Amino acid sequence: MSRPSSNMPRNTKLRGPLALVAALLVAVATAFGSGAVSPSGGQSAQVGSISTQQTEYNTWNQEDYPEYYRIVGRADVDVELEPGEISYEGMDELGRTGRVAACVTLEMAREGSDREREDMSWIHPSGWGHNREVDIVMPDGDTYHGALFNRSHLLAKSLGGEEVPENMVTGTRTQNVGDNHGQDGGMAYAEEIARDWLWDHRDGTLYYSATPVYEGDELVCRSVIVDVRSSDGSLDQQIEVFNAVGGFEIDYETGEFWEV
Repeated sequence: MSRPSSNMPRNTKLRGPLALVAALLVAVATAFGSGAVSPSGGQSAQVGSISTQQTEYNTWNQEDYPEYYRIVGRADVDVELEPGEISYEGMDELGRTGRVAACVTLEMAREGSDREREDMSWIHPSGWGHNREVDIVMPDGDTYHGALFNRSHLLAKSLGGEEVPENMVTGTRTQNVGDNHGQDGGMAYAEEIARDWLWDHRDGTLYYSATPVYEGDELVCRSVIVDVRSSDGSLDQQIEVFNAVGGFEIDYETGEFWEV
C-alpha cells in the first residue's frame, strides 16, 4: 500500500497527540499490506497479487436457486493482470485449491474452445475419492444419471483455463452446469456470459476470478465466488455458485455423501 501523500515538509516532526495519530496510521497501513488469511487457507498477497474478497458462503435451497447460482452484486476487482495472463493461487497446506484470476481475451477463449480436453483422471482435488454414479432429480422432474461429483474448472477451458490441479475443485454436477439441460447454470452461467461478451466485443478484455470458499478445515468448498467485469464495464457481476445437489447430503469435510 502506498503511503498517503502529505503537504507537510519532510523535515517537520509531529509531536504529542499528532504523533500518536501518525503512528496509528502507519500501523494500519502496514497491517493491510502484510496479507490476510484467505478462505482457501492460504495467505493473500499484497496489492497486485492474488487475494480473496468474500470469506462466507450462503446456504443453498432449491426453491430460491434452482440453477445453483445467485447474483451477489457488482464484481470485486482487486488484481491487476495483463491481457492473456492467468494467476493460479495454488494449494494450501490441506491440498485445497485456491483462487484463480485471469484477464481473458477472445484469443484465449478461441484457443481453449478449440483444443482437445486433456486427460484429468490423474487429478484428485481435495475431497475427491467418494464419487459414484447416482440419479439426480431436477426441478422439472427429469433425472440425470451419472457421477455426482465432477472435476470442476475454476477458469473454464473455454476461457483459457488448463486441466491442472491448481484449476480444479471437487464440484457437484449441478455446481458445474446447473440442471443439466441447457448446461447454463452453476459455473456454466458465469462462463457463458463471459464468452458471449468476448464474442460481441472482440477487442476487449474480461477480468474473471473464481474463489472457492471453504468452511474451517473442510476439504470440499461450499461455494465458488466468481467475479466478472468487462473492460468497458457493461458486464459487471459477482456470482455465488453453490456446491450442492438436490436430494443428497454432502459431508464437506470428507467428500462423502448420501441420499436424503
